[in-house]
Amino acid sequence: MLDDLTMNVSTYIKKMGINLTKVSKDTGIPYMALYDSLLNKDRNRELKAKEFIAVCKFLNVDPMDFANKEKKVM
Repeated sequence: MLDDLTMNVSTYIKKMGINLTKVSKDTGIPYMALYDSLLNKDRNRELKAKEFIAVCKFLNVDPMDFANKEKKVM
C-alpha cells in the first residue's frame, strides 16, 4: 500500500487533471516513475523524497499540505 503522501499527491493530480507528461518534463522525473507512483495502481511505487519535493514545487503546493491530510487532499 502506498504511503499517505504519495496517495495525497496522486489524488490531487487526478482531481486537478494535471498532465503527467508536463510534470515529468518540468521536474526531470522520468514519466514512468511518476506514472508508477501516481497513476498505476498495480505498481505501488512510492514517491522518493526528491521526487515529492520536485512535484510539490511544480504544483506550487506546500509539501505540508499533503502531509497534513488523511488520505484526502484539498
